Amino acid sequence: SSDGLMKCVDGRPSDHSAMDGPKSLGGVYAIATNRGVTDIEGLKKICEEVKEKGSVPSCHGDEHAHPAPMGCGFFKLWSQSKLDGIPAPQFDSEEGKAAIMEAGGVYECLAGKHEEKVVYINFVEGTTLAPNGDDQAFVVDAWLAGKYDLDVPKYLVAAASTVEQLGGPLKAKLIVPSAPLTPEDVVGVLK
Repeated sequence: SSDGLMKCVDGRPSDHSAMDGPKSLGGVYAIATNRGVTDIEGLKKICEEVKEKGSVPSCHGDEHAHPAPMGCGFFKLWSQSKLDGIPAPQFDSEEGKAAIMEAGGVYECLAGKHEEKVVYINFVEGTTLAPNGDDQAFVVDAWLAGKYDLDVPKYLVAAASTVEQLGGPLKAKLIVPSAPLTPEDVVGVLK
């Protein structure tokens, strides 16, 4: 929906209710890292693009990190230059949070600790899975790479690297579109 957050793949429960937007690494930070955007002005432009394409830009923190916006593991890895081939941002987590909010985005605070058991890689365009605090999973909406003209291998490698570096689950499930009926299928049914 148009009020759904483009939010992080993190499976922990959120203090925000709009969970029907696409899930990406660190929210809008996924687009920035994929495009090599490292400055605040570029981040704000990405927020405008996300709004134009029907979602609410966001980033998050948690109850444990100091400062709180460092509670996003993807941002932490990015800011510490731990993502191969991806230059670190020229801003810190609090500056990124402020820029996203100034551009009309949202900051959400996630509760509890990571207990994700699986990573869902979702290729079904326009769909997502909402976080479930009782059955946590990372959700990577891979289809948004097409919507935002991202480098798909770079995006998926960054996702895998992030989950691995954060000690997440090593089990992934792909969600793919159902195959459309072929003419042969239709003829077979009519016989």
